[in-house]
Amino acid sequence: MTRDTPALTRAVELAASGDFFSVNQIRQALRREGYATLAQDLSGHQANRAIIEALHAASDARRG
Repeated sequence: MTRDTPALTRAVELAASGDFFSVNQIRQALRREGYATLAQDLSGHQANRAIIEALHAASDARRG
């Protein structure tokens, strides 16, 4: 992925990957990928809800 991908889209992709267990881990990964404006890009209830839902779906998939 490139930084041309919106931060929220990338955050949901990372959450859905099953490699992460928290929103904080995803924010750290995004920073490592070069996303610099996360406070703005991922602010608000809807953004966090989308990430959390993707994390839960990935967790459910891991459990089978």
